[in-house]
Amino acid sequence: MDFQSINQAITPYPELESPAFLQGMLIGLLCVDSELQETVWIKKLLEEAQVTSIKESFLVALHDLFTQTNQGLNGSGFELVFCLPDEQEDIVFRAAMLGHLCEGVIYGIGLAGGLNEMEKSISEPVREVINDLSEIARIDASELAQMDSEPALEQIEQDLMELSEFVKVAVLMLNEELNPVQAAPINDFPNASGVLH
Repeated sequence: MDFQSINQAITPYPELESPAFLQGMLIGLLCVDSELQETVWIKKLLEEAQVTSIKESFLVALHDLFTQTNQGLNGSGFELVFCLPDEQEDIVFRAAMLGHLCEGVIYGIGLAGGLNEMEKSISEPVREVINDLSEIARIDASELAQMDSEPALEQIEQDLMELSEFVKVAVLMLNEELNPVQAAPINDFPNASGVLH
């Protein structure tokens, strides 16, 4: 998933904030409703941003984002790749985009009505994850720009990588808790006679 190509496709629509926010919103919606259809997501997105005319390249970018995010989120979890800038980009920008992603997740869950309906029934770990994502969404990346020593930058790089991994695990946990997959019982095989060979 290429941050730059999606960013280029959404540039004419400043209301959409960033590719990271869009993916976060999608993740939040999918965590509440794993059966979410791509067309429903695009419609919600366009309505929320009040976008009235679109280009084909925009739809292609959204299709790719939806497909890859849905597969990553509902696969083994190892396939989930965040739509974030490359490591060659400025660390301040990368940290801000991680914040956008988290903001989008919270927004998507809220947009799906998940927070209102679940407020009383969500487990404490889920509540903590939502609070953690809310805190990360408020990341103040401007302070990072003032750190210019080599050891400080290396530590920030490490911290940002660990924070990104934490967000990935948090998102996967949210998805599992809010959208549990029911596995078939092991002994439910067709034509099972109960005899082992």
